Amino acid sequence: MDRSRDLGREHEFFGLMPMLAVADVGATTAYFCDVLGFEVDFVVGEPPVHARIMTGGGIYIHLMEVDEADPEPSGELRIYVGRDLDGLFEEYQARNVDVVFPPKSQPWGLREFAVRATSGHVLRYGSEIIQPSAD
Repeated sequence: MDRSRDLGREHEFFGLMPMLAVADVGATTAYFCDVLGFEVDFVVGEPPVHARIMTGGGIYIHLMEVDEADPEPSGELRIYVGRDLDGLFEEYQARNVDVVFPPKSQPWGLREFAVRATSGHVLRYGSEIIQPSAD
């Protein structure tokens, strides 16, 4: 078996759409839209058992209902921000979002902050740090 092949490139992987397990799809959808600034793409069921939210930048996230007895959410989503990361953080603070950590410049070349959604999932927002030219 040839493990040196880049299967993503060979088969043209072109996107990633995370699916988050949540106890209440309706409430989580409302939070992502009303507080974090996403839009509803679609909702399935009444009450909702599945929804997809999105941003104008082409980011899609599925929210799927799970039994409340299931384990707590784990892991993080990273969302890259093209402009005014600190302004976005200030907007979230004004909306009383649960801050995991405030904006800070990381040694790996990102300025980032993280928030926790009401579902327990962590969203880590980051922007590349523009290095001054050597000229």
